[in-house]
Amino acid sequence: MEPLEVETEQRDNAVILRVAGEVDSYTAPVLQEHLAAAFSEAARHKYAVVLDMTGVSFLASTGLSALVEYHTRGEDQGIALRIVAPAGSVLRALRATMLNDLLELHATLPEALAAG
Repeated sequence: MEPLEVETEQRDNAVILRVAGEVDSYTAPVLQEHLAAAFSEAARHKYAVVLDMTGVSFLASTGLSALVEYHTRGEDQGIALRIVAPAGSVLRALRATMLNDLLELHATLPEALAAG
């Protein structure tokens, strides 16, 4: 099991979370804690939350659930959740569950920052 690493940065009217490692039942709560903090910060400044999952090597169903939860929370609060998932296992998991139709996906961080 690869540990989950999360870095937070604020810029360009967005709170950016860069995530690396595996998102599974053990590490999904860590991701959720960081998303909760990012959404709190974004709400104060009317920013978007950009979740850069370029470094994620595995995304389990618990991670997918967290993405849906925060997408819904963002819609309720008027905060955009933009997900950077250019290729690999994250994009495959999102496509396999058809969440790519629900979530706002971007190929690159600059593209996600420019959206909206």
